[in-house]
Amino acid sequence: MSQTQASQTILTYAREGLGQRIGFGKRPAVLVIDMQNDFCDPVSATTLHPSIVSTYDPIAQLCDLARCSSVPVIYTQGLVAADGSSASLWRLKMRNHGLRSVQIEGSRGAAIIDQLAPQPQDRVIRKWRPSAFFRTDLEIFLGVQGIDTLLVCGTSVSGCVRATVTDAFMRDIRCMVVRECVVDRTAEVMEANLFDLDQKYADVVSLADGLAYLKTLGASQDTNAR
Repeated sequence: MSQTQASQTILTYAREGLGQRIGFGKRPAVLVIDMQNDFCDPVSATTLHPSIVSTYDPIAQLCDLARCSSVPVIYTQGLVAADGSSASLWRLKMRNHGLRSVQIEGSRGAAIIDQLAPQPQDRVIRKWRPSAFFRTDLEIFLGVQGIDTLLVCGTSVSGCVRATVTDAFMRDIRCMVVRECVVDRTAEVMEANLFDLDQKYADVVSLADGLAYLKTLGASQDTNAR
């Protein structure tokens, strides 16, 4: 898309009143989507390396502060059964799912990377489709804890991140997609999807904004404890 086309797109959306702010809610969780070896290893058939490496530290910062602020940290792990049966239509759209070579349950490739390993207090949601909500227990745990806001991290923006965000929107859960904490295979695809999500279904926020929000929660807890 040319600069002129991009400018026209922005003007069109603004004229129609899209892109208003949802804003942070009162009870958040950090959701880390599919940060698995099959997306992070340089030699993986479905890798997002090297761009995905830039998300490790920002995600770690967000998760560490969330834990210190008693905010839940939830991971998703996208899986495929060893016999390939659960891949369903993915096997027709993506060669490596057809070959049963990625995200296989129990394999190293399907494991969450060591750099962002879940801690004992965190929850891991095993999922078999792009959305973290589809036939999982995520919605139950969010409801029990009264979660109204998700700080969304992970991969990929156009795939599982987008599917999860749109499903959260349909459940009236606010999604804050943290820009430095998400990634896609190309910058063009990532920016197009971030723009669209920001206009319709979520707020795209900076890491600084996400950290500042979590710090206010920690500060309020300290005040209440006195």
